Amino acid sequence: MNSNYGIYIHIPFCKARCGYCAFSSCCDYALQQTYFDKLFAEIVSRSNRDVKISTIYLGGGTPSSVESHYIDKLFSTLSQHFNLANVSEISVECNPESVTDELLVCLKRNNVNRLSFGLQSCSDETLSKIGRIHRYADFVNALNLAQKYGFINVNADLIIGLPEPLNCFKQSVDTVAQLPLTHISVYALELHENSPVYNLCKTHYNYDDDTLADMYDYAVSTLQRNGFNRYEISNFAKQGCECKHNLNYWNEGRYFAFGAAASGFVGNCRYTNPFDIKDYISTPTGALLKSGDELTLDEQANEYVMLRLRLDSGADIDEFKRRFNADFFDFFPNAERLVKQGYIVVNGSGVRVPSDKLYVVNAILTELLTF
Repeated sequence: MNSNYGIYIHIPFCKARCGYCAFSSCCDYALQQTYFDKLFAEIVSRSNRDVKISTIYLGGGTPSSVESHYIDKLFSTLSQHFNLANVSEISVECNPESVTDELLVCLKRNNVNRLSFGLQSCSDETLSKIGRIHRYADFVNALNLAQKYGFINVNADLIIGLPEPLNCFKQSVDTVAQLPLTHISVYALELHENSPVYNLCKTHYNYDDDTLADMYDYAVSTLQRNGFNRYEISNFAKQGCECKHNLNYWNEGRYFAFGAAASGFVGNCRYTNPFDIKDYISTPTGALLKSGDELTLDEQANEYVMLRLRLDSGADIDEFKRRFNADFFDFFPNAERLVKQGYIVVNGSGVRVPSDKLYVVNAILTELLTF
């Protein structure tokens, strides 16, 4: 197991809530001070200088939309209570409309070296439909400004299945593939019945699974032709620009997590903070520390395979035996059948989901895992 830890910080504030959003987010910036006071207190309470931190990730919400002095104090607090000497990647999620000179100067002085833009689509009409407050031109301006300040490791998100014609999605893929980006994430839209986008998608753009799979295949082939290699189901990177923080998740690494709805994995304990921002603020810090569940070795074995099979590289049978003292095929009795059916392949000590089956990996995992 990797002795280095990651740190995830959840910053829930957004200027507007997107029509598909199910994340813990908040548009009331009057809560900034109270929220950050609680966040800093949680960081202090989990202080640990014994493990080395390798990556830091600020997600949300829209971290780029909060006042810069909170970002400064956040990194100052982290440096006082954690060993950051080995940090190689610090990522911050940004929405295009909130990227300013002041923000980028702040991120630079705090050693941020990776930005992740919530683009979602290159179509202004689509962006308007889903409640995004930026337009494609805002993204281009933000990307240019980021380059001006020396940010060269930059990701952009796209979403499959938005309420738009098929050709709009393809045009978005074609467009971002030509941009000066090092990483592109392509996620499937998760529809929630109470979201504003739900009825729009169901009544006008109710894509079936085969069409969604075709859209995914189009993204894979287009991005790979342009030098973006898929290394995880939804993630594509130029050589050497894979997201180290997320790789730690998929390799069943350990990480601290701070803020509303944040989930951490420390030692063998998984914990998740209250989802609602006000509930998080009102929960005593000591109660946050006492939350979580110890994972058994069998549970960790399931998680290891569940996460590793999301990667193109897959899982390692020899590593599985070393870590969990069990034979892969004994532990997963359905594995041999799935191999015969072509849903997983074994090559030496490696086991993975073949490229043409990755889009249905969740169904494969349902058959494989022993939870």
